[in-house]
Amino acid sequence: MKQMKFLPVWACCLAALTFASCSNDDDSSRSLTKEEIAQCLKAVKGNYSGHLIYAAKNENNPKDVTDTVAVEWSITNDSTLTIASFPTKLLAENVTDEELKKALAEADDQPLACRIGFINTTPIQFIVNPKTPAYDLNYGGKDHKVQVPFYINSYNSYGSFNATKNVLQMQIVEAGVHVDGQQTTFLKTSVPFVFVSTDKQ
Repeated sequence: MKQMKFLPVWACCLAALTFASCSNDDDSSRSLTKEEIAQCLKAVKGNYSGHLIYAAKNENNPKDVTDTVAVEWSITNDSTLTIASFPTKLLAENVTDEELKKALAEADDQPLACRIGFINTTPIQFIVNPKTPAYDLNYGGKDHKVQVPFYINSYNSYGSFNATKNVLQMQIVEAGVHVDGQQTTFLKTSVPFVFVSTDKQ
């Protein structure tokens, strides 16, 4: 199976959060059976609390390149994962249009629904496809519909569950900004967000 890995920006700052890669390249084209998917779901289903880790500059310590915020998420079935309240200000952080950035940063947080698909059983791994959040914003004297899509069907947007430690880790990647149905260049680089659970119920 194709190896899954963090984007390069996380290589140094998140070295401790190593995701296990699939061990058998010969299985890359094999889909999981219904029984295997049920086995994966049984292991990961539940409510999680933990940390969202994101890139952040610390002017007082150049070696400190990340920050964290507490988050909760749940896996309810073999195709649905929901982040309870994704911090909208983090989506705005790398937007280059200042008026849009300010308006988006002030928007209410909202749940982020994701479609998931199990792709490996040992370790349990799954692709994460976030649905595109949308915001009705007013800036520049006009109302705008702003959408912030994430990468989907990507090996950089995935999760992994460590059954021994009962810890789930996942990563999703902000891909761009659309305004009034049009793609913009207001996001100059993709932005990864890493989640690490500290508790599962």
